[in-house]
Amino acid sequence: MKHLITAILLFIFLSLVGYSIYQATQFNTASDDAKHVTTHDHPINNQNISNVTVSDLKSNKLILRDELKHDINIINFWASWCGPCNDEMPELVAFDSEKPNHVGLIGMNVSDKKKKRDAFIMHYKAKYPMLVLDEIQMKQYKINNIPTTIFVDRKGKVLKTYIGELNRNKLEKIIANLK
Repeated sequence: MKHLITAILLFIFLSLVGYSIYQATQFNTASDDAKHVTTHDHPINNQNISNVTVSDLKSNKLILRDELKHDINIINFWASWCGPCNDEMPELVAFDSEKPNHVGLIGMNVSDKKKKRDAFIMHYKAKYPMLVLDEIQMKQYKINNIPTTIFVDRKGKVLKTYIGELNRNKLEKIIANLK
């Protein structure tokens, strides 16, 4: 009986994860050739998140405001097990190497064990700052799908939210619309 209940709960959990990924990809219908990329209304938009406590990769606690060093800070929420996160990571790494000086990129890992998280970062050779957000804070800010990317000003105000897989072209268009 215990095995049956465990199997049912596992099935429900995996179904919810799959549905979340499906939902994220459905939002992602804007063409790369379009003049504008559709961002999403989200409860976190216009909120100030500068006082959020996060951890670095060595589990040291940090205040997010200390990491917001640019006029536009792109914070990408990801996990190593997320297919779209794996697909977008090479695009983010390429973007990071050539991004404008007024733009910063921060990776925000959620739901990963240290070993898998670190292997993911090494595999993609990501050089930009990586932080860790715990699941309680993730729920508090209603980050229900990954990848989710938020665009934050230097003071911590969330300007835009994009749910789903990003590429370099979409990033450039969103940034251009924030100017």
